[in-house]
Order: sequence, then structure tokens, then C-alpha cells
Amino acid sequence: MKDYNEIKRAIDQAVESLEEELIEFAKEIVRIPTENPPGRYYPECAEAIGNMMEKIGCEVEYVNVPHELLPKLAPKGENLPRVNVIGKYKGTLERPNIHFSGHYDVVPAGDGWSVDPYEAVVKDGKLYGRGSSDQKSGIVSQIFAIYALKKAGIKLKGTIISSATPDEETGGEAGMGYLVREGYLSSKNTDYCVITECLDVDKVCLGHRGTLWFELITKGVQSHGSMPYEGVNAIENMVKVLNAIDKEIRPLLMSGSKYPIQPVECRKSTLTVTTIEAGNKVNTVPNHCKATFDWRLIPEQSVSWAKEMIVSICDKLKDENPNFDYEFNVIMEVEPTIVPDNTEVVNAFLSAGKEFLGKEMGFSLSPGSDDQKYVVKEGNMDQCIVYGPGPLVLAHKVDEYVEIEDMKNSAKIMALAATMLLGIEE
Repeated sequence: MKDYNEIKRAIDQAVESLEEELIEFAKEIVRIPTENPPGRYYPECAEAIGNMMEKIGCEVEYVNVPHELLPKLAPKGENLPRVNVIGKYKGTLERPNIHFSGHYDVVPAGDGWSVDPYEAVVKDGKLYGRGSSDQKSGIVSQIFAIYALKKAGIKLKGTIISSATPDEETGGEAGMGYLVREGYLSSKNTDYCVITECLDVDKVCLGHRGTLWFELITKGVQSHGSMPYEGVNAIENMVKVLNAIDKEIRPLLMSGSKYPIQPVECRKSTLTVTTIEAGNKVNTVPNHCKATFDWRLIPEQSVSWAKEMIVSICDKLKDENPNFDYEFNVIMEVEPTIVPDNTEVVNAFLSAGKEFLGKEMGFSLSPGSDDQKYVVKEGNMDQCIVYGPGPLVLAHKVDEYVEIEDMKNSAKIMALAATMLLGIEE
């Protein structure tokens, strides 16, 4: 099977013939409420994914995070199990290989849905449910790419590895972070990697913005509400911080990035206060106010710069006001990540995408961080992109859905790109 037109037709026909199985598998895993935090039903979802990979001929391994590491790697996980599942679809040779990976945990469903978020309703060509877009659809497509190659009788020279991981929604330390640090994925043993996040079926994603999650605690002195002059109001001290951020930091965030971050509104850095907690009684001046912040950094910025900016404005307030005191704590920090746009894996996906979508694919960078950071930063791999079928704009929203057609097209693109990168036995 030398002719790529013939290979394309074979992949196309195979995926189309597997449509019903694809939908049923997608419904099966969307129905498992793997909400994180805390991370329930992980073993059940990992097993469902592992069973499908075994069915199509993969050697399957379950990688459990040791119980003693759970408090550190999954601090909000209530000591529930963290299970990574890895399937290996062997070609004639171990190398070259390509590692597809998606996360099966989802954010809490929340209220306001027009359908049951865990019923996995299919309507008008769309599969609705929490995690349908972000990003169980990516796991479906990566597995059915392998399934299509098998059904089409296409024998690869190289090997495909397919993993599904937990905890991406809370940082990924017990998921892809654990796999990378345990040596399952690095430049030493992996040639190409694709994180199958919901970054749109017609985009090759090259990286993501950086993240600084932090909390600020402003301190005060408690007193009776009828005699506020006897105390120091911690809320008023927090207001001073928020005003200083508006005056001294926000003007620095107006410059847009030169990189194609999607959506375009995210081509600037965003700093958002997300929670505020203070006070315990209506007639008591609070001595403690805690606020959390979500700062997203464009590739032209760094986490160290962001931390320095926050600490400097707080120190300035402390120097100017003897009643001001604060505490700064980092919750999570991720440097911006970006890979070159002309690597072999990029070019393979651009070519395969054009074949099945009938148009040139675009480039993007994700507005939020994802598991690519571990592969690139700690696995030392430039040959790593993010590509998946889910629509980015629906991530974490009510009535989240994925187009069935997008899952099929994504599987076709992954399969064809794999043949380009791994080679085909004559």
C-alpha cells in the first residue's frame, strides 16, 4: 500500500465503518462522572479505556500512583486512586514511535444544563455531556485512529502508544507529570507526542500561555464593628492591593502577543481575582482576608516576572502603611510553553489535516495550560503538539458537546499522520 491516496481512502472507509462503535465508546466514557476534584470513578474510566485498547490489539498497562504519593501529587484528591492507562500498538519495530495522550478527568458539571451532563445524549450529530469536548473526545479519536489502521489492514513499521491520564484539570501532577517523571515518556524513548486536548479539529496547537495561580492574605486587627478605629480592616487592606494591581500591573498587560493564541481575546495577559474570603460576623472588623488570583501569561512573559510584580506592589504598600501586612502563596506556576512550527510531527499533521478537511490547517496556542508542559519542559521534547477534536470554546461550559464528525475527522487525521511519521510495511 504505497500510494497515499489509497492509504487515505482505506483510513476514511475504516473510520466511517466504525462510526457506531465510536459513538458507543464515547458515550460509555462520558457517562462515567470523573469529576475532579476530587477525582471519583477514575479506575472505572481507566478500565473502560483499557478494555477498548485491548479489544483493538494493544498491550495495556495500568500505572497507579503509589498511595503514599497521593497527598503530594493530588492534594485535593481525598486519597482516591490515580490511575494512568497506557496501550501499545506494536508495529514491526519499537521505534520510531508516537505517543497520543489525553486526560479523562473532567471539571464538575455545575448547574444550568438543558440535558443530563452524564447521560451522553446524541442530538443533531453532537454528543452532549461533561467531558465530551474537554477531552474524552480526544481519547476516543486517538484510540479509533489505531482501530481504523487495524481494520484497514495497514501495517506500521513503527509503534503507537496511547495513554489516558487523570488530574489534568488540577495540574496533571498525578497524570502526565507522573508518567514523565517515571520515565514513560521522554526524548530518550519517544519520537513524537500528541496531546489530544480540545484545541479544535482544524488547528495544530504549538503551546500554551503560562499560569500563575496564587493567593494573597491581607492581615488586620479584629475589633467591634461599633468601634472600627480600634482595629485594622483586612478587607480594606485587600482593596488597597486590588487598586494597586489596577494602577501598576494592568497597564503592562495591554500589549498583545505575536503568537496565534486562540481565541484572539487571549493574546493578552489576563489577571483575574477569582475568590475572596473574609469576616465572620456582621458587627466584627475582620483581621484576615484571603483572595485567590488566576494570572495567564503570554509567551513574552515569565512566571518569575509576574511573582516579582505582585510582591513588589505589596511590599510598597507595606512600606507606606504601618497597618498593612500580607502573605503571598503560590498555588500553581507553569511557564509559557511553545514548540517550533516546522517539526516533523507538525508537518505530518498539517498534511494529514489538509487531506481530510480539504483546507489548510491553522496554528494556535492554548489560552490555558495543559499536559504538553510536562512533555516539552521535563521530557525535553520539541516534537510535541496538541491536537484534538473538541471545540475549545465549549470547555468547562454547560451543554458542552463535540461533533461526531469532528471525532471521526480527528481520528482519520491522527491515523494518516501516524503512517507518515512511522512508515508502512510494504
